Amino acid sequence: MKKLLIIFNLLFVSYCVSYAETIDTTKISGKPLFIIFTNFHQGLSENAHESNFDLKRAYIGYDFNLNNGFTAVIKLDIGSPDDNSQYSLIRRNAYFKNVGIGYSKNKLQVNFGIIDNQQHKIQEKFWNKRYIFKTVIDEYKFQSSADLGINACYKFNPKFIVEAGMMNGEYLNLQNGFGKYIYNLGFNITPAKQLTLKLHSSFTSKINDVVSGGVFIGYTAFNKLKIGLEYDCKYDIQEVNTFLLYAYSANAAYDITNKLSVFARYDALCSNIPDNYTIPWNLAKNGTAIIAGAEYRVNENFRLSLNYQDWYPMAANMNNISYIYLNLEFGIFESYKRI
Repeated sequence: MKKLLIIFNLLFVSYCVSYAETIDTTKISGKPLFIIFTNFHQGLSENAHESNFDLKRAYIGYDFNLNNGFTAVIKLDIGSPDDNSQYSLIRRNAYFKNVGIGYSKNKLQVNFGIIDNQQHKIQEKFWNKRYIFKTVIDEYKFQSSADLGINACYKFNPKFIVEAGMMNGEYLNLQNGFGKYIYNLGFNITPAKQLTLKLHSSFTSKINDVVSGGVFIGYTAFNKLKIGLEYDCKYDIQEVNTFLLYAYSANAAYDITNKLSVFARYDALCSNIPDNYTIPWNLAKNGTAIIAGAEYRVNENFRLSLNYQDWYPMAANMNNISYIYLNLEFGIFESYKRI
């Protein structure tokens, strides 16, 4: 299976290189990519750090539309690859978020390079508030949001799409590095106009057998109310023990007007108690989060949100934290959504 996928990658790249010689450059078009996530936050709990302004992310790039179904994209991500510590917030590194080529014809779409993983894209689009908080898969490290590899999707009909891919495995992580292939499979199902269903799974066996999967259900009522439910899990199957990480999430948003909406989200991150353990193996990071507030869309390039965010650890010896946030997003949204 691995050899076949590697051969397919080589053939696809070779075809793209040879095809580039025949491209009519007069038919090439493109759109710039520019988007910023910034915020001001004030701690509410005793253990929250002081108020601060923060530029969380900046994306800069260009999206090319070549002739005969080919596309290309280059996007720089300027931010902190490791957001787990306060020190990381003062470091700003620029790295390639996306550098890839794509081909689309009829019902098939193929992408190669440093590209977005597909497991969380439906959820991210439905949540539609990445500038405030990441999706479950991205926030709690079930899988990286972007990786080096190849993926494809085939649209059987408007109600059923299949996704598959072979990725390197956290290409920015030098420890795991190159050669740790992750095989992804997903299904996007739309049984009705108001209902969205996402099923996804991944597998890798470079070090241990790691299997992950999840399901997402999104429902839209009256074109104003959106409700999303999600469950994700990850099994790290080692020689002696199996380590399970799993998360639940629920979110809802209601459009009061075309510009003003209110929203709420609840996350719970949990882990199992392996053999010879007395507590959950991931207890230090297990917990629950609430995000709730209002969003105002100033125009098609600018929106902002006043919201409450907290984190309640499951470990009894760890403190709760809570904040009030003013999040702002500014950019060229249409180009951003195409990537």
